[in-house]
Amino acid sequence: MNLQKTIGRFTLSAITLSAILTVPAAAHQVQIAGDIGGTLHIEPNDNPRAGEPSLTWFALTRQGGELIPLEACNCQLSIHTQPSKTIVQSPPLEPVSAEGYTGIPGAEITFPQVGSYELVLQGEPTTPEDFQPFEFRFPVTVAAGQAVPSPQAETEVEQATPAIPTETETQPANNGTFWQIGITLALIAVSIALLLSKSKPKRE
Repeated sequence: MNLQKTIGRFTLSAITLSAILTVPAAAHQVQIAGDIGGTLHIEPNDNPRAGEPSLTWFALTRQGGELIPLEACNCQLSIHTQPSKTIVQSPPLEPVSAEGYTGIPGAEITFPQVGSYELVLQGEPTTPEDFQPFEFRFPVTVAAGQAVPSPQAETEVEQATPAIPTETETQPANNGTFWQIGITLALIAVSIALLLSKSKPKRE
């Protein structure tokens, strides 16, 4: 029985390795848990960047090389920080087709910060006893992404920049009052002139 298990594990390892060699040369991570082999790939080129969405998928194969699609696996994914092991995300898995695989578990992940993480994939068969429950723990290192200024930072910059008054704003605020006084005085002068002209005695 032990010999059969050893041969089975060797066969699974060989099949998993051959499957990896048929896809483009990238730093795919491969692990084996019981009779299940798991391959992790994160786009782009297994080099995720903080703050940028990365398509992540898992190719699962059972002993004999048969692919396990997402519909056959009740899989759950969680993302843990390292070394604190705090769960920061639990993204839902969706069927993904990539690099010759069809319907495999995948998710779009945005790592919040630069640093070390661990992707934990747990699964059990949707059909009882179809395969043994498994758990994979893939270490992931996240690099720095493109810096995107936050709305708060933009607001602080706007508040720190003094407002430059325009030419219209630099004029005295009482210009309108001066105009009103001038017009009023002119009207008074015209009225006085009319009264004086009417009050003069007519020459016979």
